[in-house]
Amino acid sequence: MANDSKSKLLSSAFEEFAKNGFLGASTRDIAAKANINISSILYYFGGKKGIYTAALKKIVDTVNDLTAEFTSRYQEVIERKDKTEAAAFLKEMMQRFVSIVCSKEISDNVKKIFLSEYSSPSDEFNILYSELIRPVHDRMANLLNLASSNKISLRDCYFYIIMLFSQVFVFASREEFICKLMDWNGYDKKSEKRLSDYIDAQIDFILSSFPLKSIKK
Repeated sequence: MANDSKSKLLSSAFEEFAKNGFLGASTRDIAAKANINISSILYYFGGKKGIYTAALKKIVDTVNDLTAEFTSRYQEVIERKDKTEAAAFLKEMMQRFVSIVCSKEISDNVKKIFLSEYSSPSDEFNILYSELIRPVHDRMANLLNLASSNKISLRDCYFYIIMLFSQVFVFASREEFICKLMDWNGYDKKSEKRLSDYIDAQIDFILSSFPLKSIKK
């Protein structure tokens, strides 16, 4: 019963935080939507900040579970030091994240909270950054560095990976507008493939363009 109440409150919190953000969210509304006494939020989570923290940790756990296969394969790819394999694996990872961020694998409420934190970080953003975003950036930057045979500095690799992810997040937050602009019939497997192809093409372009004398350190 206790776990059931806690789960209902957290589910309600996702809906409330997605709709109103952390500052605008009401613990009274969270409790009412879950049909549970408001005192339970204090008991289980320690208050509004605590249940928001729990929601962010749930996002981390969800995405990490969905990408566990890549996390386990990553070290093997790095140790083999094959630049072609590294490039292919980087593209595969990016395609997986496109699918997670843009499809229905995670709920709209989860996406709204994540995108809100990414574009306008709260004091709790470090939970997402340290436990999810930074580890992913680390792995992908290392793969890009290996794929370039170290021609692209690791520092520059971080920048390019951040830019690639930013494009995915922009698409997720402006999906309807972009699909209309591109004459895509909404978001489906075909448009997901097109988006992944654009990302792949950019990775190929980055790898083929270095070293660039115009980039000053």
